[in-house]
Amino acid sequence: MKAIFINTKDRTITEIEGEFSDYKEINKVLESRYMTHALELKGRDCVFVDDEGLLDETQDNFFYYEKGHQPFAGHGIILGHDKKGNTADVKISLDEVKSKVKFMDRFDAYLWSMANQNM
Repeated sequence: MKAIFINTKDRTITEIEGEFSDYKEINKVLESRYMTHALELKGRDCVFVDDEGLLDETQDNFFYYEKGHQPFAGHGIILGHDKKGNTADVKISLDEVKSKVKFMDRFDAYLWSMANQNM
């Protein structure tokens, strides 16, 4: 299955292949214990992130997805889904994701949150 990986440590965005129908595989990519659906994109694509990312005080790697509700702590993975909610190949293009993602450190994420408190 094709997915898009947002690597906040390396600040890269790449296409990856894997068996992402199992949440354990998604957690492995995210380097997390628990993943969560963070953002719905057009065309049945979804951004998944570490559900505990904001609880990790040592986490200094964030990303913001254009028009998202907040910066996300840690890595992200974008997967597609079918009408039944099962994971599927991602539909959005790699170039489109690259144009919509901004990498941040903890201070950048803090500044974003202060500037957008009343959203």
